[in-house]
Amino acid sequence: MSEIVNTYLINDPESLIPMKRSAFYEEQIKIFKETGNPTRAVDIVDIFIFNSEGELLIQKRSSHKNHNPSMFDKTIGGHVTYGDTYIHTAMIETVQELETPSIVLKNKVDFEKTLKILDDYRETIAIVKHNDSEIHRLTKVLQGEKIDILNRVHLYFGVYDGRTRPVDKEAHGILYYNFDELIEEMKQNPDMFTHDLHFFIKTYEMELREFIQRIKK
Repeated sequence: MSEIVNTYLINDPESLIPMKRSAFYEEQIKIFKETGNPTRAVDIVDIFIFNSEGELLIQKRSSHKNHNPSMFDKTIGGHVTYGDTYIHTAMIETVQELETPSIVLKNKVDFEKTLKILDDYRETIAIVKHNDSEIHRLTKVLQGEKIDILNRVHLYFGVYDGRTRPVDKEAHGILYYNFDELIEEMKQNPDMFTHDLHFFIKTYEMELREFIQRIKK
């Protein structure tokens, strides 16, 4: 049974419309192929997790994934199920995708206080903060084609020094990248990386660099 997700019509972005996940993608793929313009956004949580050396954890997506198969992607991404909060979704996704417990904070002030208190526990729990919530138009490889999908992205940055492993077959593995080396490799081999990763690093590069400096030891 397809999960129920949060969707929003682009001409009425404040009105939440519950919809089956499969129905959303079926509708939006059809509309994009016919008109070139998506009409509805879906709620997504995307998380960038770094270690204390400032390295970003990158997910290698499974070849069996419907979206962006076999590509390098951000640390964690997941749909918000209808009835769930974004913070709840972020905490659940860290466990489901990395087998990593997390504490997720709403703002920078709460993050700073929590990081100070739990600074010695970075190997035990991921400390994650909300950065932004915006609707973005992102290109996905779906059914072997490039399709533009509107995502209402709730973007999070976090720090974690413990062990990680993909819990299921959602990903082939996790890589650790120095931020500057990652940017250079993305320039050299752009098609290896998802459009999501290209977009977020370009759009939020300043915020990501500031976060890295804050959490580095």
